[in-house]
Amino acid sequence: LFDVFKKKKAVNFEEVDSVDRAKEECKKGNLERMHMMSPIFGGSEEDFNILYVPIGINRIKEGYDNILADLVAQGKTATFKCTPEYKGKSVVPSRITITSGKDGKEVFKQTIEVW
Repeated sequence: LFDVFKKKKAVNFEEVDSVDRAKEECKKGNLERMHMMSPIFGGSEEDFNILYVPIGINRIKEGYDNILADLVAQGKTATFKCTPEYKGKSVVPSRITITSGKDGKEVFKQTIEVW
């Protein structure tokens, strides 16, 4: 009856050491799926393109994807790279770096500090 008053258990991201565990945390509302390569750039729903991140991180990444889409439309960038970094055995990235460039020159770089 009083379950609504129970606090959500905080997730220790270091303990999320498998994709199955990450998917469980998604169902609980503690993590969300994020595309490394956004569907707006042709990114797929395949597991290799999906990261599991804390709620809110995906919105930050989508903002950067929109900036990149504008740069692509203007012809200012042509390449894209999303590089996750991890701590310990966790499958939840601790940091995500997004870079983009053209003709061998980096024109965009942002790092999202996840945890």
